[in-house]
Amino acid sequence: DARANKPAPGKASLLITLPTDSAELTPEARAILDTLARAVQSDALAGFSFKVEGHADARGDTERNQKLSQLRAEAVVGYLVRQHAILPERLTAVGKGSTEPLNTSRIDAPENRRVTIVTVRS
Repeated sequence: DARANKPAPGKASLLITLPTDSAELTPEARAILDTLARAVQSDALAGFSFKVEGHADARGDTERNQKLSQLRAEAVVGYLVRQHAILPERLTAVGKGSTEPLNTSRIDAPENRRVTIVTVRS
């Protein structure tokens, strides 16, 4: 079945990493978001909303990591709204702090300083 290898509609595995102690979007992150924006604006995803989850590595204190992760999520939402005219009501920014590391053996790993996009049915 050819469909077996295709992701389900609205599912994406994107890793948008950010610099240490920063919510600034790198050129690489903006390029990924430009691709994401085209998908979000497609007819196939018209009925979906998205949760934009910011993450931090565990090097800072809990409160600082929570704020930083929220700022990262908000930076992505802001970029998608400003640069691609995606309706803000389709995007929800959520800061997760350092509670969900991808790499538990290396707390400072770049993949722990990330933003993930989660599909939500509208």
